[in-house]
Amino acid sequence: MNNKTFFIVCVILAVVAVVGIIAYLPARMDIGLKVKVSDFPLTVGEWRGKELPIEDDVYRILETRNLFIREYKNKAGDLVYMYVVYSEDNRKVSHPPEVCLMGGGVTVVGKTPVQLTPVIRANKLLVEKADARDLMVYWYKAGKFYTDSYMKQQLKVVLGRIFGKRSAGAMIRLSTDIKNADEQSAIKLIQSFTSQIEPLLEKYVP
Repeated sequence: MNNKTFFIVCVILAVVAVVGIIAYLPARMDIGLKVKVSDFPLTVGEWRGKELPIEDDVYRILETRNLFIREYKNKAGDLVYMYVVYSEDNRKVSHPPEVCLMGGGVTVVGKTPVQLTPVIRANKLLVEKADARDLMVYWYKAGKFYTDSYMKQQLKVVLGRIFGKRSAGAMIRLSTDIKNADEQSAIKLIQSFTSQIEPLLEKYVP
C-alpha cells in the first residue's frame, strides 16, 4: 500500500469514527422532554380519537414513553388506528415494525411503497392475523423531512447532529381493516386520513 492510498484509508476511517461517535452522543437539548406527541389532537376533522392501552413491555423495548396508540373513528363508522413514537436522542424508537409484527403472531403478506400525499411516501404492508386482513402504512420523520426509508431518516438525524441542529426522529404508523377484500377502499381511507393529519404533524411531531 503506497502512502497516498494509506492516507486516503486513514481519512475515511477517521470520518466514519467521527460520524459514529456523533450519532450516539446525547442531543444538546432534549426537545423530546418538551415535545409530548400525546398532545396530538383527539379530534381531526370528522374523526374522533380514543386512546388505546400500551403495555409496559412496549415502553421498555422502545426506551421511551413519548408515544401513543389511538383509534380514530369517523361518522361513517370507519376506523383508522394511529401509532406515533418520537424521541430527540434515541434512534432506536424508529426501527421498522415488521419484526415486531411477526413476533406478535402477525403475518406480513406483502410490502410495497405508496404515495399518501404529495409530500408523504410510505411503506404499505398487507398483514394477516387469524382470519382478518389489515392494511398498514408507516413512514419516518426527521424534523420537516419525511421518508419511507429508515436509513435515510437515520442519516438525516446523524447529519443534524454533526451540524449542531435538532435531531429528533419519529415513526408514524396507520392501519385499517380491509373490508370485503377491497384493498383500494382501504388505501383511499388511509390517504384521506393522512391528508388531514399532515398539517398537524408539523406542530405536534416536530
